[in-house]
Amino acid sequence: MVMRDRTFQRVFSKTFVYNILFEDAEVDERYLGLDATSTVLGISGAGCGIAGMVSANPRRVDAVDINHHHLALAALKATAARELDSYEDFYDLLGRGWHVEPERVVGRVAEALPARYARYWRRHDHRFERTLYHQGLTAKMLRAVRKHAGLDASWLRSVALLPEADRMQAVRDILAPLAANAGARCVLGSPVQLLALGINFQQRDRLVASEQQTMVEYFVTHLVRLAQTDVARNWFAWYGAAGHFNHDDPDAVPPYLRRSRWARSVEADTELAFHHGNIFDVLGGAGARTWSHYTLCDAVDWMPEPVQQRLFAEIRRTARPGAVVLWRSVEDVDLPQRLGISRWLERMPVSDAATEQDRSRQYRQVNFYQVTA
Repeated sequence: MVMRDRTFQRVFSKTFVYNILFEDAEVDERYLGLDATSTVLGISGAGCGIAGMVSANPRRVDAVDINHHHLALAALKATAARELDSYEDFYDLLGRGWHVEPERVVGRVAEALPARYARYWRRHDHRFERTLYHQGLTAKMLRAVRKHAGLDASWLRSVALLPEADRMQAVRDILAPLAANAGARCVLGSPVQLLALGINFQQRDRLVASEQQTMVEYFVTHLVRLAQTDVARNWFAWYGAAGHFNHDDPDAVPPYLRRSRWARSVEADTELAFHHGNIFDVLGGAGARTWSHYTLCDAVDWMPEPVQQRLFAEIRRTARPGAVVLWRSVEDVDLPQRLGISRWLERMPVSDAATEQDRSRQYRQVNFYQVTA
């Protein structure tokens, strides 16, 4: 890994960047195939996906992340889904992002957290006095975009009623002044903006090569792609344009927040473990046939090819027979074929459907692969 990416990773690991996972956990839930025998190693990000796994009651989930803020949030979300016996408390805290009694509710969850995350949340329960979803570097960047462009919930509701082509044009029209603004273009193309988007330089280079666009053009294109989806139910569109979810539709939120998933989660006995550090540290300490599922977010894009080779070698060593490996990529390539490992890591047919259905619209591929040997 070159120096610029080492520096990026060091800064990223210490910064509260995300408060939601920018990957469609509903797609993951649909195709991962978790059951009571499953064991999962997953990069947590902001934890929406990890929390969603609890409702499937897998035997064990090991969540890992280099960012201790994100891992603490994942621990809170997953543990709250299982420990809060009031759906109203649960939804106010993590669906609306605020609670009238944050100290009480966060304190209740903290009782079931590992000690380091209990201490973290007792220090940071104030994040829920207004709303969690206005905090973090990404939220601050999006708030600036909304203010400059005039985006809000009313605008989004009106756009949601339009035919798809008109929705896309409405997004282009409202973002055109932002994209043309020299100051905005400077900020959106800066390393700080890459940090807010969670895109390191390695992934930025891959994205620019794939899209043949500048980062500013990609940002606008991404928001136009969101307009191609069912906007009324797309929580990514709501988060970006309004700064909150669409609370009028119970399905317009990440799956772990829905009442049906919460009802299953409170009955789950999944063993949860949270590992602050590099995924290689967790892999290196594991034996053969440890995990049946691996969820890697887009971390593979952050890695140069020798590190990708090392990652997949460790997955092969620690995988149970037939293990499923999920990752997202800004590249439209068959990575195992490029790395020469396709003889034992085969692309699953559901990948095409998952790519089409993923409403985050950030990635060219949602990859489901299976360890076959």
